[in-house]
Amino acid sequence: MASISRRAHHKSRAGCITCKAKKVKCDEKQPCSYCVKRQLQCSLAPSPSPGAERGSGSRTPEVADQPMKTPPFSFADFSLFHHFTKSTALAHADDSASVTVWLETIPDLAVQYPYLLHLILALAALHMRSTVPERAKFLERVADEHQAQAIPLFREALAASSAETVLPLFACSCLFVPYYFAAAKDASSLLFNEETGLLAEWLVLIQGCAAMTVQHNATIMRSPLRTILGDLHTPKVEDFSGGPIDARLVRLEEKLPIASEHREAYAQVMVHLRLCFYLSDRADTPLNRKNAALRFPPLMGKQFRAHLAGRHPAALIIMAFWCVLLHRVEDRWWLRGRVQPLLLKIEELLPSDYISLMSWPLEEVGTSSRTDIGCVV
Repeated sequence: MASISRRAHHKSRAGCITCKAKKVKCDEKQPCSYCVKRQLQCSLAPSPSPGAERGSGSRTPEVADQPMKTPPFSFADFSLFHHFTKSTALAHADDSASVTVWLETIPDLAVQYPYLLHLILALAALHMRSTVPERAKFLERVADEHQAQAIPLFREALAASSAETVLPLFACSCLFVPYYFAAAKDASSLLFNEETGLLAEWLVLIQGCAAMTVQHNATIMRSPLRTILGDLHTPKVEDFSGGPIDARLVRLEEKLPIASEHREAYAQVMVHLRLCFYLSDRADTPLNRKNAALRFPPLMGKQFRAHLAGRHPAALIIMAFWCVLLHRVEDRWWLRGRVQPLLLKIEELLPSDYISLMSWPLEEVGTSSRTDIGCVV
């Protein structure tokens, strides 16, 4: 079995807000190198001296001598909020029933909870790129800044979640996958943190979100947000066994390079993957087909996530099969053009001995392997 290794990562206790949100090591310069390289506003940057921008002989009121605090939102953010409610929300809605949730319910929650507002502004900035491509770099930087503000606030709220706060937290969790896929600079960053080599941030965040959703399920089910959950029917294992794709997945499980002590953990992961394919195959609405694809990542177990972080071949192969589910809903604006590069990146990371196990996902997504191995799972 392939060994699992990852780069050591030492926490920076006095790092800037952006580095803490991104979970990268901050060099604590003022401003730090990470923010300077990406042209981001750094919380460690020194404030301008009180008289730096005055004329040589000017006199100003005493209040002007006090340092200005940067407001969390600016007038420019009104434009992003407007874009979200007029365009991004409509693009994000999967059907007529969920339009009201994205147009009204979630924006109403956002103006009360800054972490949710920051995230919808970040998503709106990324969505706006297609309409003003000449401002793409600027909008990506704005999105990055809002996301960096959102994540620490979200983590803090999640740690103290209750029935009263679960709705904005749940709404925020529904935006993580779209945001991170839309913001990804390259295919590798969809699975791994480019700075630390650990799992991508969205894969870590959704684990806490899944636990919160289970804990406060009754509150969510009574709210308007229930609409975006679609069909929640979960069949028994015997109900979704026997079809051609399920048979393929069963054969895959038998061929995965897994040590005996990890078989049980992978068996559970494979049941979840088979369930998602079953739901996707039978989905009667775009919403249910999308939810079938996005249902899999929160169901990954701790052992599987550790193996994925270590680039274990078995975990990578399973993620390649998950790409087939994503490909089925690739018409979403935030997913368009992302699946094939992700699948090819997985193939690149996979030892050549196991590439034959990826032949079906590669065929389904419409690309070819880097080898001529033709074994079909």
